[in-house]
Amino acid sequence: MQNSGVFDGLLIDCPRCGRYELLGREAIAQSNQWRAETRYALSCAARQSSEDGRPIRITGTNAVELARPHTSTRVVENQDRLLREVAKRSGRPPRGAVFSPLTDFTLIDCYDNGEFGWYIESLIGRGLLSRTGGATATYNLALTVEGWKHIQPLQQPGGIPGQCFVAMWFSEETRAAYEVGIKPAIVKAGCWPIRIDQKEHNNEIPDEIIAEIRNSQFMVADFTGQRLGVYYEAGFAMGLGRKVIWCCRKDEIGKLHFDTNHKNHIDWETATELYERLYTRIRATILEQG
Repeated sequence: MQNSGVFDGLLIDCPRCGRYELLGREAIAQSNQWRAETRYALSCAARQSSEDGRPIRITGTNAVELARPHTSTRVVENQDRLLREVAKRSGRPPRGAVFSPLTDFTLIDCYDNGEFGWYIESLIGRGLLSRTGGATATYNLALTVEGWKHIQPLQQPGGIPGQCFVAMWFSEETRAAYEVGIKPAIVKAGCWPIRIDQKEHNNEIPDEIIAEIRNSQFMVADFTGQRLGVYYEAGFAMGLGRKVIWCCRKDEIGKLHFDTNHKNHIDWETATELYERLYTRIRATILEQG
């Protein structure tokens, strides 16, 4: 734990929780009073955001909101997230990856190693994971051929099932909207988000955007900030026949362009409201309709 000297708070780097910030004396004081459920869920939220390269910032008022998406049991989503983490760490088949039972269970929404081990055994039982090496104090895991096929399905005419392209204004003002609202809603629905600013690639950004929209089954487009790129990307997705879920912060609904203001936007006020309504919309318009 260290004081950054740049802001009024603490910059924390923890093997289990990753890197995150406690902003202000109120947040630091309240951290000793969080309920166990909130503390466990925040560990998962902080670790996963840290792995994405976007450490969360916990204030005196947002701890429960940040923890909420990680408090429910989402078995399928956790299994898929663990498979993708093994793939990311191993890089290429047939290489394996090493996970610590003491610190790595927060990579998925697990509150202790017992849960983490259960997920590992369930994926081994499904033939998607295998153990590598001999008996050790760590988990040595590798994806099987079926595991690689599971996380890299063949592209379909309508995009890769479950992939969602997220078009939005990338700024501190919309950070909570993504981390608390959009991303966890997509993941809870059993899908995975693609944000072009978080993808590692060596291509021109416009080319990569077009490629990932083509690869996606559907799009979530949030027009808060009225960025022209979001309008363009949503129009391109519609031209491909992809479904677009339209969102905008309520105080900016009146600013929407007349070509799109008739769409059924999710007009949200808080990130938590966006999370709840977006999850419901994905279930109703993407998963149930196919």
